[in-house]
Amino acid sequence: MALTGNRLTFWFGCNMLRHAELIRLSMQLLERAGFDVEAAGGPGYCCGTPHDHAPVAASAMASRTVERFNAASQMEGRGTVVTWCPSCHMHMSDIMSPGNATQFDIAHITEVLADAGDKLAPLLVHPVKRRVLLHRHIGFATHVPVNDRVASILARIPELSLVDGPAVPGHMCSSLGGVPGALKGAVAETWQAAAASGCDTLATIFHSCHREVAALDGRDGITVRNWVHLVAESMGLDAGDAYRGWRQGEAPDAAAIARADPRLYAKLVEPELKKPLPI
Repeated sequence: MALTGNRLTFWFGCNMLRHAELIRLSMQLLERAGFDVEAAGGPGYCCGTPHDHAPVAASAMASRTVERFNAASQMEGRGTVVTWCPSCHMHMSDIMSPGNATQFDIAHITEVLADAGDKLAPLLVHPVKRRVLLHRHIGFATHVPVNDRVASILARIPELSLVDGPAVPGHMCSSLGGVPGALKGAVAETWQAAAASGCDTLATIFHSCHREVAALDGRDGITVRNWVHLVAESMGLDAGDAYRGWRQGEAPDAAAIARADPRLYAKLVEPELKKPLPI
C-alpha cells in the first residue's frame, strides 16, 4: 500500500451516533502516527449501500461522495481516502470507483496503521495485561488482510498476549443477519474459543461485530473491547466504550442524543438495545 502524502480523508461512514468514541479514537491514532486527518461521513458522504433498493438514488449519492473526495484530493492535497467500515470500503472498491472517475487512492485504516507501526510503537508505553482472542471474519480479507494487520498492531502492545481463534464467514457480523442461525453460530463459536483458551478479552475488529457481542461483556470472565480500544489504552488515551455501557443497561447521554437527532436514536439504537443476547 502506497499513500499519496500524509494528508488523509478519514471516511467514517454512517455510524457516528452509535460509535462516536471508536471513530474519535481512530482519528487520534492516525494523527499520532503522523497524518494530517480530515473527517468525512454522514448522509453527505453516503456510499449508497443503505439505498440499494433505489438504484438511481444510490448511484447519485455514490457519485456525489466521489466528487467530494475528488475535490479534497485536488484542492487540499488529500490524495488518500482512509476507510473505517468494510462495507464502505468494498462498495468504493467494487462499485463507486469503477463507476466514477476517482482521483484518489483508497486504504483501510488497519492497513495505514499497520504500515505506520514503527511510528506507533514508541507511543505504546502502557502495558495492557490481557489475554486476547481476536474476533476475525473471512470475507473482508479478500479485499484487505485485515486480520493479519490488526494482529500485527496488537502484537506491539506490551504484555498483551494474542490467541489464535476461528475465522467466521462474512465480512462482518451484520452480513450474517439474513441467514438463519448464522450470526448466533458465529458469535457462539468465537466466544467459546475465547473461553476455552483462557482469554480474559474478546477483541472485535468491526463495529457491527462489536454491537453484537458487547452485551456479553463480563460473561465467563471475558470483557469485550474493540482493537482500537486496546491500542488507545496502551497509549494512555481515554478508551471508554459508551455503546458497551448502553448494552449493559447504562443510560445513554440525553444531550448527545438531542444534538444528533432523537429520531435517529429511536430508529437505530433503541431496537438494538432491546435485542436478546446473541448466545
